[in-house]
Amino acid sequence: MFTVVIPLYNKELSIKNTIQSVLNQTYQDFEIIVIDDGSIDGSAKIVKSISDDRIRLVSQSNQGVSAARNCGIRKARHEWIAFLDGDDLWEDNHLEEVKKMMRMFPDEKIFATSFRYSDERKMFRHSRKNSIFIIENYFKEASKENIICTDVITINKICFDHVGVFNESMTRGEDTDLWVRLARNYNIIKSSVITAIYRVEAENRTSLSKNLESTYVYHINLNKVIDFDEKKYFKEIITNRLYQYARSKDLNNFLKLKNRYPSISYNLFIKYSIKHILKSSLKRIPKINNL
Repeated sequence: MFTVVIPLYNKELSIKNTIQSVLNQTYQDFEIIVIDDGSIDGSAKIVKSISDDRIRLVSQSNQGVSAARNCGIRKARHEWIAFLDGDDLWEDNHLEEVKKMMRMFPDEKIFATSFRYSDERKMFRHSRKNSIFIIENYFKEASKENIICTDVITINKICFDHVGVFNESMTRGEDTDLWVRLARNYNIIKSSVITAIYRVEAENRTSLSKNLESTYVYHINLNKVIDFDEKKYFKEIITNRLYQYARSKDLNNFLKLKNRYPSISYNLFIKYSIKHILKSSLKRIPKINNL
């Protein structure tokens, strides 16, 4: 039924728990393909120590997470591809929830549950009449909350023939790039049920990229975007990256990105920054009860 693709690079502290979270699923019809992307620690040895015939370990030279995921897609034996990063976790009900979504929308090809961050940061969520629903306007809703992360999406293999796979030339934003292509061509079915944990404290997490030219945000073509909500979505992605470069005092990449997108005014950047700072400050204010 499902092929679970897990890219692996130097995750020896996490990978056993990640795989175990798949093996603990209440729905058990799956295979696991772990793509060892040239790890130089004991990650592969740990995978080999787990005794389950459904696990396949494929080794390749270090080519990046996109190449690892694409390798898993190519080698998948099943039509439904689910992804899980080598340091994150599924709740026991993840695949069961996806199956439930499929029964409700049997003609659709893309399904996404919800996730939480391990540091318990608050995430905005729309109130919905139903816990499972069609995302009517992906770009409008993705501007407000994290609709998709790699750990919660399941994609029918035929979709990759239509829109392509992960862009292997990108070191950051390769997932966003694929979600955009999918959203332009398919409905996305969403469940508000949390079935995955994004572990922010896990080892080997990537930080803000210094190689701007290899990131998705550098290759957005605003001139070709006509839809209002889609353009707004992309402007927010760009403005957020400008804010991150400014915050990290990376003036070189800040100016390079700003010059790349002259339509992103300094006024828009300042408004975004103030809004972000105020939002962060409010989160740090302790709640006072019984006043």
